[in-house]
Amino acid sequence: MSRGLPTGRRAVLAMLGAAAVAGPTPSHAARAAAGRAAVIEMVDAAAAAIARDGYPRALSRSDPAIWSRPDARLYVFLMDLSGTLLLHPDKRAEGRNVINTTDVRGRFFIREIIAACAGHPDGAWTSYVWPSGATGKLGTKHTYSRQVGKVIVSAGYVAADV
Repeated sequence: MSRGLPTGRRAVLAMLGAAAVAGPTPSHAARAAAGRAAVIEMVDAAAAAIARDGYPRALSRSDPAIWSRPDARLYVFLMDLSGTLLLHPDKRAEGRNVINTTDVRGRFFIREIIAACAGHPDGAWTSYVWPSGATGKLGTKHTYSRQVGKVIVSAGYVAADV
C-alpha cells in the first residue's frame, strides 16, 4: 500500500495533467546558465556605471538593481587592487582588506580574483568553496569580475543556489 500517494487511474491522470500544465522543471544546467547570465549582466552594468560616473558616484546615479538582486541572492561587491572592500552588502566589511581571506580549502580566492582581473580586465571567472546564502551549506561559488580603472567589480553565485 502506498503512503500518501494517490492511487487509481483518475488520480494518476490528474497528477500527469498537472505536471503537463506546469511544464518541465528547469534543469540544474539551465538554472546555472541563468545564474551565470544574471551575474555577468550585473557586473557589466556596474562596470559601465563606474566607467561612466566613477566610483562612488555611480552608486547614486544608477539603478539599484545593478548592485543588488535580493530575490536572486545576487549582489555586486567592489574592491580596490589591494583587496580592500569598497562596497559589500555587509557594511561592516567595507574598508576591510580581505586579500588574505581563504576558503575552507585554504585557497586565497581574493588574490585569485585580483590576478584574474589583471590578466583579463574585460572579465574573468574564479571559483572557490563558499557557504550558500540560501542554505548555509558549502558549495562552489562562481564569481565573475571585471576591472574598471583601480576598482574590481565582482558578483557570484553558489552552484547549490541555482
